[in-house]
Amino acid sequence: MSIVYHISMLRPHTHLYDVALDISDIDAPVLDLALPAWTPGSYLIRDYARHVQCFAATSEHGAPLPWRKTDKTTWRIESNGARRIRVSYQVYAFELSVRTSHLDGSHGYFNPGTVFMYQRARTHEPCQVRVETPAAWHVTTGLERAEPADAEGTWHSFMAHDYDELADSPFECGIHRLLTFEVDGVPHEIALWGHGNEDEQRIVADTRTIVETTRAMFGSLPYRRYVFIVHLVENGYGGLEHRNSVTNIIDRWGFRPARSYEKFLALTAHEFFHVWNVKRIRPAPLGPFDYAAENYTRQLWTMEGITSYYDHLILLRAGLISRERYFETLADDIKLLQSQPGRALQTLEQSSFDAWIKFYRPDEHSPNSSVSYYLKGSLVALLLDLEIRCRTDGWRSLDDVMRHLYAEHAGDRVHELYSGSNAARPGFDEDDGFCRSVEAIAGTAGGAYREFLAHAVAGTRELDYARAFNTVGMQLVWGYSVETDNGRPPAWHGLRMKTEHGRLKVAVVLAGGPGEAAGVYTGDEIVALDGIRVDEERLKTRIAERLPGQVVTLSLFRRDDLLHIPLLLGEAPPDTLTIAPIENPTDEQKRRLEEWL
Repeated sequence: MSIVYHISMLRPHTHLYDVALDISDIDAPVLDLALPAWTPGSYLIRDYARHVQCFAATSEHGAPLPWRKTDKTTWRIESNGARRIRVSYQVYAFELSVRTSHLDGSHGYFNPGTVFMYQRARTHEPCQVRVETPAAWHVTTGLERAEPADAEGTWHSFMAHDYDELADSPFECGIHRLLTFEVDGVPHEIALWGHGNEDEQRIVADTRTIVETTRAMFGSLPYRRYVFIVHLVENGYGGLEHRNSVTNIIDRWGFRPARSYEKFLALTAHEFFHVWNVKRIRPAPLGPFDYAAENYTRQLWTMEGITSYYDHLILLRAGLISRERYFETLADDIKLLQSQPGRALQTLEQSSFDAWIKFYRPDEHSPNSSVSYYLKGSLVALLLDLEIRCRTDGWRSLDDVMRHLYAEHAGDRVHELYSGSNAARPGFDEDDGFCRSVEAIAGTAGGAYREFLAHAVAGTRELDYARAFNTVGMQLVWGYSVETDNGRPPAWHGLRMKTEHGRLKVAVVLAGGPGEAAGVYTGDEIVALDGIRVDEERLKTRIAERLPGQVVTLSLFRRDDLLHIPLLLGEAPPDTLTIAPIENPTDEQKRRLEEWL
């Protein structure tokens, strides 16, 4: 093996991984090593090299070799004729997230892309990883074991086909619990770190059901083993998909009550759906990866939006949520999108492309200027699914489109199925590949699908929910959470508030709303309404007593200045939504509803 990585965590309280890299077959005077600047699946430059310290390089005889940095992520080593060299360094790891690495006295978790450097010209070569842990710890990862542990069980060795597979295989090291189950004879492991109000048997049973339901949609499991790494922390939530593993972070107390537990199930279903959509179905720009720079695509809405559409649908199909609850989740998503003025400014394509500078860096203006490719993407996927079902009289659906994309682009050789490499077969065409797959499955329908995608994905026209839901005999019923005596919409100030350390502050000033027109700013501290002190609940109650068209006076601190601002109240937009059956649905609408759900 010409590339061998060593990682040791024998001093966990320092939060420092000791990393070494043995490289053989060197035939050049200089050698460039780089550390990735980002993690695939999380589209933001994070510059992991900032955590590297104590870098050194030696020949096979132990002689120090000269080196220097050539850019923020690259170290250049002079080989001085050496055929083998060892590079060593330390990586500080004390950020507990799904995309970074964390080391303390309880465990060592690392994403290899955050700790292991690579040689750009040799990322296609197989490599070995040797992990050294405290004696009582064990190691869980999606990589195949290369050899058994030593007598004390402290060394663990694993193999990767190439650097892409290595970077796509997180490690959990420690005394975590390991739960297991099988589907179709394929082993699955759940590595649980942390404790809360979880029920291990229920987690295993429900996770197995999610796996079985998703496998039923695609027909088979495209891996030989799968690992769920689950971190139970205080108030945490998030996941990051990998080719045959996943890391999820969950609130340790989030397994009860049922509505809270649903978040865990939805996250599990979402990230597991990525086994197919993203890790095997992908647009061409998403692999092979350039780990040093942004990898742009306008198709993140298909990767994350379609996956978000299916996460709760998988739960419904699996019998883990009710039909009524499913419609509640759809209504919540529609309400959220319709509350964001940014939907009229940014298209789904733009949202996907600008993920690197917008999605992971939200600010107070984000609701006014942008739209989430997760949120709107999921609703576009919903409407597209219903459109296909309507135009093909139920013979085809978005399920069929996803199966077609998988058959066309996933690959079927052992290396393609089981390694992390995305180079084996190209992804679908960035500009037209998804639409062509829709047409291949559902027919051209006179260009209807292209027109739909042009408006919904490349444009900012309002989504036609009413038409889509009518095809299955359902309708949207909008209303207000605040009742009025005159039948008019309630009054509205156009502000989103938050309470920080007992102070009522403006979190968002909605574009085009009364607050913006009055000159209220984000960050203003509201202290009184019409001369009487208010908190968040009192402000909501007092505004509800007013009528649209009335003027109120907001007293606020802007920095250290006390201001009294007159504000002309407007009419509130609807803020409640129910998806309900229409009166007297036809047999065709009833049939389509059952086929869909």
